[in-house]
Amino acid sequence: MTINEELYRLGNSARRLNDGSDQLNRSIAAIDSLLGRLMIGLDYVHPRPLSEHTTYDVSGKRVIEISYLAYLKLKGGYRLALKTVKVLESRSAAAGQIPGDLITLLEAPRRLRYRAIEQLPELVMGLAEQVEDMLGAMERRVGIANSLVAHLEQIAGPTDMNETHRAAESATSHRRQTLPAL
Repeated sequence: MTINEELYRLGNSARRLNDGSDQLNRSIAAIDSLLGRLMIGLDYVHPRPLSEHTTYDVSGKRVIEISYLAYLKLKGGYRLALKTVKVLESRSAAAGQIPGDLITLLEAPRRLRYRAIEQLPELVMGLAEQVEDMLGAMERRVGIANSLVAHLEQIAGPTDMNETHRAAESATSHRRQTLPAL
């Protein structure tokens, strides 16, 4: 092949790659938006790393950078994200290490966005399991609270329903993000 044919092939491949990348970005943005509309409000980090990269610092100690697909509070809301953690071989460096860097998935390098697509179904399943676990715990706690209310009403008399509703509405969490149960 001549250089012109190679350049034509490269240009054609680059256009197809960029078109595919644009399409994946639109899909990621749609998934991110739809998850946000569910108002899950729970952190989830996929347990299997997307990427692991090893380098060496100036003293020859290993620096391992591990990236995970996540759903975390970032930029004012819960978003699909990339969490990158550095594992430092040096003990002194590890003592000052920050918990990890976060960026939205759409801001992540192309190669990591591509890999993340493979893990997105597993991330959604993990989120669903976490929500179901929290739902079970919440239902159990509602039962405990209702039982306590019934017992206290037997002792102190019925509650003022208007006051109870106002207080409950001011504390409602379905419009704000929640934290995972401990």
